[in-house]
Amino acid sequence: MRTNFMNKKLSIAWLQYLGLITVILLIIFLTHAVFGNVLTAANMRVMAMNMVFEAIMALGMTFVIILGGIDLSVASVFAFAEILVAKLMMEAGLPVPLAVIITIVACCGIGMINGFMIVAFRVHPMVITLGTLLTLRGINLAITDGRSISGFSDGFHWLGQGKIFGIDFPIVFFVVVAAILGFLLAHHKYFRQIYFIGGSERSARFSGVSISRVKISIYALCATLAGCAGVMAAAKYGAAHWGHGNMAELKAIGSVAIGGADMMGGSGTIFGTVLGAMFLAVVHNAFVTSAVNPFWYDIVNGAMLLIAVLISRFIAKQNDRKMKSVRQQKIEQSLQNQKSVT
Repeated sequence: MRTNFMNKKLSIAWLQYLGLITVILLIIFLTHAVFGNVLTAANMRVMAMNMVFEAIMALGMTFVIILGGIDLSVASVFAFAEILVAKLMMEAGLPVPLAVIITIVACCGIGMINGFMIVAFRVHPMVITLGTLLTLRGINLAITDGRSISGFSDGFHWLGQGKIFGIDFPIVFFVVVAAILGFLLAHHKYFRQIYFIGGSERSARFSGVSISRVKISIYALCATLAGCAGVMAAAKYGAAHWGHGNMAELKAIGSVAIGGADMMGGSGTIFGTVLGAMFLAVVHNAFVTSAVNPFWYDIVNGAMLLIAVLISRFIAKQNDRKMKSVRQQKIEQSLQNQKSVT
């Protein structure tokens, strides 16, 4: 019975994915038919690069949301990574590899602090990460005086502008990391625990799962990916600025939600998040191509996020009802077996 339930759950998820893929393709072909030049290689590259950094952050956000948490600090971590790597190279005179490594480690440390405070103080992740967002935003402003930092070497610029087999490095990075994380989330025991914790933290604790360790490591992963995105963004734009990545956390969360993850935790996939990021990229490109007032873009994104959350909650409730029905049938069957024995 449980196997049948899980198969139904997977089929529902794939129906969501097919629906999202259909919508993405419809937007692309309709926009191309009306305005043209959408399916060109140059436009596809621009479309991908416009969302790649938010998409990288969304990969880490997927793990956090499946865990039943949220991380609002990724946008500030993103800007902090830009500023720190720039300071280390331009003012401290460190070589590019060392500056990048120190920056990524520092961002990982911020994520670990987030996770530790959430676990130690038992405060809702939204409160902790909102505090981190505001704190880092103030630090970013204070250490730059609101100015941008530029003048990077060509070696550093390659991280944002270089190509591998004709494909921009940030896109290659996103694809490779998405593939690795998707595999780990689907098959590795440690990461499978995230679904267990997100579904029922109490049950996971009684089962011997080290919830504190898992939470700290997942928030560290999320901040690390935000740091990687920030480093590559500074290399792409040729400057580090405290305002870069503003509201990126909402796009990352939107990608995960539109991709079918339950915002209450317990479900979600990297594949769904990739589709969610593609959807946002396609919608943004459609607005740019059609020259529609850009204010409508936020309205559409907000509406799609609300619809995605409502759909995910509806599906989650349906799955809960089916699970309770399965459990009830098992209880009734066991009672009948006991009666037949006696």
